[in-house]
Amino acid sequence: MAAVGRERGMTLIEVLVAMGIVSLMMFGVWRSFSTTLIATERTTTIQERYSTVRNAMDRMAGEIATAYLSFNFPPAEVRHFTLFEGRTSTKGDSLTFSSFAHLRIRRDANESDQTVLQYFLASDPNNPSRQHLYRRETKRLTGDLPEDLRRYAPAYVMCEDVESLEFEYWDPIRIEWTDEWRTTSAEAQADRLPPRVKIKLGIMNDDRVVEYFITQTILPMQEKLDLSK
Repeated sequence: MAAVGRERGMTLIEVLVAMGIVSLMMFGVWRSFSTTLIATERTTTIQERYSTVRNAMDRMAGEIATAYLSFNFPPAEVRHFTLFEGRTSTKGDSLTFSSFAHLRIRRDANESDQTVLQYFLASDPNNPSRQHLYRRETKRLTGDLPEDLRRYAPAYVMCEDVESLEFEYWDPIRIEWTDEWRTTSAEAQADRLPPRVKIKLGIMNDDRVVEYFITQTILPMQEKLDLSK
């Protein structure tokens, strides 16, 4: 009769080695998946951030293109109901201008399609360490100075965490870019619009470096409008 050999099982050491190998493989897979997930989330955040910045730039460019000046106001009126005021300050540039960009939602609303728009930088009221790009829009032409518009219309955040806002205006008479443009001053650019405006927005990226976004827009309505004709 042939001898029957005894079956040999796995020792405890072999089981532990096998478990260690499987654990290392699982850790490698998890590490790779986790790294991919973090990179995907970061890429999504960056894309959303850039999309917000581009939308803000596109909106400003589109609305500035609708700027206009008009002859239509009472003869004795000294206020400027239509204007284009680009100013510089230590807090950043600001731009206030009359436009046809206001959208009336209700038919009988006491509003006009003519409006005054304003862009400026200001600190977050709840966190002074943060600075945002704000947009203000009136329901009609008010005839007030840019600094007084806060009495007529609230301002809303257009783009969060903005480091800088700069506007430049092309002056065809001087044939150069200028930092300010004031149609309400007889000593500045009275009663004329710049044919082009350059917009420059500074945003802090994840590497703590300011990244600049630049675009230009054309103002087609160069002649002052006379709606009485």
